[in-house]
Amino acid sequence: MKKNSNRILKSQIKVMAVSMLTAELAAWAYPVDQSFWIPLTTFCVCLYIDTPLTALRRTVHRIGGSIYGVIVAGIVCLLFPTEAGLMTFLVIFAGLTLWSRAFTSLYYLFVSCITAATIMLLAILMRHTALTPDYLITERVIFTIIGAVISLAVSAAFMPASEKPDMLKTYRHYLTRFYFEYRTCIYSMQDHNHADRMKMQLRVNEILNSSRVYQEKLPIWRYALFFNVFIFRAFSRFLHRIHKMRILNMVLISGIRNLPGELVFDERIRKLLELNRILTKRILLSLMRLDKNRAEYYLNDLHTVNNNLELSLRQFESCTTILISIRDLEQDLAHLKNGAVQIYLSYRNRKV
Repeated sequence: MKKNSNRILKSQIKVMAVSMLTAELAAWAYPVDQSFWIPLTTFCVCLYIDTPLTALRRTVHRIGGSIYGVIVAGIVCLLFPTEAGLMTFLVIFAGLTLWSRAFTSLYYLFVSCITAATIMLLAILMRHTALTPDYLITERVIFTIIGAVISLAVSAAFMPASEKPDMLKTYRHYLTRFYFEYRTCIYSMQDHNHADRMKMQLRVNEILNSSRVYQEKLPIWRYALFFNVFIFRAFSRFLHRIHKMRILNMVLISGIRNLPGELVFDERIRKLLELNRILTKRILLSLMRLDKNRAEYYLNDLHTVNNNLELSLRQFESCTTILISIRDLEQDLAHLKNGAVQIYLSYRNRKV
């Protein structure tokens, strides 16, 4: 992990150095009043990037935000050309710039506001010179595009791409997390009278925090799958489904905790629960190995085990919630096995 972080840091330093050098040379080659936008835009895009797709995302947001800001500022300059009008909108756009910082995922919104505010400021400072607002607006867009393209090109050349391996790693990571939590549920149910109550406490905050991690990655994967929107949506649904399955583990724990103390499961039920755990583990391992056929084989066995488990637990009214959760999880595993993400990852990893 540390080695990978050091590699990314070295790549970031290299990208920043080469990008700024290229941008400064471009600004030197076109020595006009607004050429400082080239290195400034390059510097802003190069901040906080760790893959070429991060640079692409910031580039798209930077260019799109600049165009939006220029359109708004251009309309203001035409409708309110007086100094008082420009000053008023300078204050408004400056306030909106601070407000837009709260939306970290909407980088283009921040760029739009700060672009409009900057054009207002420059239009006020240079309104008595030959540098008209139209000229400011035109140069702002052109040099922003040049600076953003420079940072994107350098990032593509020097920054290692890791989105597709990261998708497979994330897929396996959340399946593993689910299994460890599910195993805790089964062990607790097999001997709920003597189960350690502390071990039965799954961490709700940890489940919620881990869901936020993948939510932050989705915008990057949107660019990784820019030409395959269907798979991106399927991957989003997978992440939401596995999160829902982990929440079902919480429901299982709650149901186990509410079982009456005098209830004792016989040896047959305990063996069925153990078979359920083993088969669930084998299904998840098959999914991680991208082996759909083996997962389907174990799913058929799991269905049979759950049928027998349902017949055995039906006599206990307090086990209704537990049975519903186990059945629901079985259906979720079937959806994962047949999901487009499983097919896509198998194809990307050259498996049939």
